[in-house]
Amino acid sequence: MTGPGVRRSRRTAETRVDLELRLHGAGRLHWEPPEPSVAHPVDALTRYAGWDLRIVARGDDPHHRTEDVAITLGRAFRGALPARGIQRFASALVPMDETLVEVALDLIDRPYYRADLSPTTLAEHFLRSFATEARITYHQRIVRPGEPHHLLEATFKATGVALADAVRPARRPISTKGRVRWGRAR
Repeated sequence: MTGPGVRRSRRTAETRVDLELRLHGAGRLHWEPPEPSVAHPVDALTRYAGWDLRIVARGDDPHHRTEDVAITLGRAFRGALPARGIQRFASALVPMDETLVEVALDLIDRPYYRADLSPTTLAEHFLRSFATEARITYHQRIVRPGEPHHLLEATFKATGVALADAVRPARRPISTKGRVRWGRAR
């Protein structure tokens, strides 16, 4: 990874995560070792968001590693938001063969997560943990259902497209409450 990035670490009894995120990158993911159940969707997110993301994660089981990577990424994302105004709102409608998924989000520091994904998957848990720690309002809906792999891939791509749009510079402040200040993650 070249250029300045935001670094975050997380240490628990179960895991050790070191992460570096650059919001305006080339869409590259380096995950050591990759978590097989979510590496492909996270790679799609990284590419479509235009991020450079480096993750080193060790731990006792896939659930704990996935959750702690998502928490750490959410905090890094929040910390990487620029001080100047950004678009804040964004949405994306993404097809993947027979599947059509829509993601809409708001980066305003009011965490909320709603998705039509199965709550038993690690990929869904990853998105929920990321959205909560990034303190974003996140909505995902399945417009047309399809094969589960296509559903996950379309969701992560749509999330990446929406995040890339939401962090673009705004020409004017977008808030009815006056000046928007982006809260920094712990």
